[in-house]
Amino acid sequence: MGDEEPFFLSNFWGAFQIFELVRYLAKELLYLSEHRTICRSLPDYVIVRSIPGITEITATSIIGELGDIRRFQSTNQINAFIGFDLRHYEYGNFLTKELITKRGNPYARKILFKCIHNSFNEAIINRLIRIMYYLITQNKL
Repeated sequence: MGDEEPFFLSNFWGAFQIFELVRYLAKELLYLSEHRTICRSLPDYVIVRSIPGITEITATSIIGELGDIRRFQSTNQINAFIGFDLRHYEYGNFLTKELITKRGNPYARKILFKCIHNSFNEAIINRLIRIMYYLITQNKL
């Protein structure tokens, strides 16, 4: 019981940590807004934004992680850079399942995985909305 610090000291330390976290997050938001302004001026930004499921923040993140996409000669090089290339292992008659290597950029892989997930969910939701609209207009609901 004697080893515990006074109540006001533990609360002060917690408040100080929260204040430092807020200050750090404010700096990060400022950096991201500057980065977003720079990315909007790039020609790749418009192309990346035209893909369904990719928002403004996602587009800047993709451009930030991949850099200049023109430096890749093929889609296979982009896949290898991100870590989406398949690992193939064969030994005699034994053939393993082909899995992604996960050797590339983990941040870009996570961003693109989330984009695919969002696109898929958006497609499902749009399909459900069309079905509901059809049922309502045909007075079947």
